[in-house]
Formats: sequence, structure tokens, C-alpha cells
Amino acid sequence: MPSIFEDLTGLLSSSVTKDLGKSVGLKPDLVGKAVGVVGPLVTAALANKASTPSGQTELMQLLPKDGVGSIIGNLAKSVTGGGTDTLSSILGSGVGAAGATLDRALGFKASALLPAVMPLVLGLISKANTEKNLGAVGIATLLGNETASFQKTGGETARLVREALDAGQRATDVRAKYSPVQWDTVRLAPVAAAHMVITADKSGPVGAIKEISAATGAITDAAKAASPASLVSLAFDHDFTVEELTKFTKARTPDDALATVRDAIASVERNSPADAPTYRQLVADVATKVANASKEGGILGFGGVAVSPAEQAALDQLRSVIGER
Repeated sequence: MPSIFEDLTGLLSSSVTKDLGKSVGLKPDLVGKAVGVVGPLVTAALANKASTPSGQTELMQLLPKDGVGSIIGNLAKSVTGGGTDTLSSILGSGVGAAGATLDRALGFKASALLPAVMPLVLGLISKANTEKNLGAVGIATLLGNETASFQKTGGETARLVREALDAGQRATDVRAKYSPVQWDTVRLAPVAAAHMVITADKSGPVGAIKEISAATGAITDAAKAASPASLVSLAFDHDFTVEELTKFTKARTPDDALATVRDAIASVERNSPADAPTYRQLVADVATKVANASKEGGILGFGGVAVSPAEQAALDQLRSVIGER
């Protein structure tokens, strides 16, 4: 009996591979390389899910009724639609960390295929279940055997799959330490710091654009530099919403923004002490780069850059809760 990996490879004809690559911005040869890692990763994640009775029940509910036929015909939709939701239900909050681990190791965005490969593998499992009447326990055994056989082959791909799964689990553990309110505060603190500096000395439309760009750039750079399962990478692995970016523009004071920074740092110190120095540095960098974006003054800020007196006052307030960096 062919393995799930072999069946998955057989589904991806040259035309399907080309269309799939076009939908995610990858060349066909990279699609094949990515599937060789993403397929085993998805299968192993499903095996982990099926290792408990409750997970088996949830997995059975995720199996498509019509196998893989309609999924192949709607691969682009799988990439941008329901496949993403299914990923979250299987990998939880660790999906970003697992994907980032693959991307960094392979040197291209292999994780873009996760939303498409997940429903394809589920379709293959559904097909096997129909043909062999496996049931929940039988499916769990099938997935466990497939994953064990793959890991026994060893090699770089098997190692990478293990690393991605481990990163996903570590990320899930980190996220579980924070309540939804605490997590929102952690994400908002850099925005709050930027807001304090921006509103301290308004610099006009052009200056405001530069300041906002400086803030988002500092956050993006920090997230890219952090390890995939770290707090900074997890908290800022997706763009801010309009609601988040405008959180402090309506009926909110600088004291509200400062309190957000203080609460966020307290939460990080308590729940992720090892990540606290990096997180503090991020908030300080955002504030300094925003202040430096329109270089109008002559007073030194966090990083020794010239800022206006009003901006310096905002930085001094932030320093009181961040600390000198």
C-alpha cells in the first residue's frame, strides 16, 4: 500500500504543481521541494492530534466527505480559505512558528503551502478510511505508523520536520501563558510607545508617514531576527489591524499608552522572563526610531539620536518603565 506521502506526490501533476506554485508565488521546482517537507510535517501533526480520544473525534470531523477530488479543483481556495482554519485547529497557535522554522531552513516560503497540503492530506485520509473502513482508531494507527516510518528514514528532512513540530509546540506553550487581554497588551505596547512619541511633537503628514513606517519597520525587523518560537516572533507574526493601529487615537491619553507599556512589560517579565530583555529592547527601539524619523531637535534620545524636547519628554516617560537601553 502506498504511503500518504507517495499518494500526495502522485496527486501533484505538473499542471497542478504549476497552478499551486502560481497561487503562492513559488516556482514548480520549489513547490515539489516544499511538499517533500510539508507533507510529512502535516502528517506528523495529524498523528499528534490523533494520539488522544478527543483529538481523534476532532480529526474525524475534519475529514472531507468527498475525498481529494474537489480539493484538487480548488487548491487556490485552500491556500487562502478553509485550509488556514484547519491548520489552526491542528497546530494551534504554533502554526506560525512551525512554518517559520521551515522557511528559514529551506530559504524560501515553504509554509505558504501548508494551507493547501493540509486539506489534501485530510482528503487522502478520508479516502483510505472509506476504502478500508478504518475508523478513528484505525486512522490514528495509520498516521502513527506513517510518521514513525518517515522518521526512521532519518536525514535532513526528518530532522527539519522534528524541529518544526518542536518549535510549534514551544510556541503553543508560550501563547498559553497569556490571557487574551494580556496578549493584546503585549502586541499593543510598541504601538502605544510610538503613539506617545508621534503625538508629543506632531510633524505633519509626511513626517507622520515616516514615523509610522519607522515603527512598523522596527517591529518587523525584530520579529524576523527572533527565533520562531520566541515571544517577539509570535506576538508580531502578522500585521497590525487598523483597530490596533488606531487604538490610542480616540479618547485616550499619553498616560493610557504608558500604562499599556507598563502592563505589557509586567506580563512578559512574569510569563516569559527569558524574552523580557528582547521585548524591552523592541519597545525602546520603536520609540527611538519614531523620534528619529523626522530629526528636528538636538537632544539625545534612547539611542543617542537627536530628538525634539517634546519627544525627549515622551522618551523619558517611556524610559521610566522600559529602562535605559
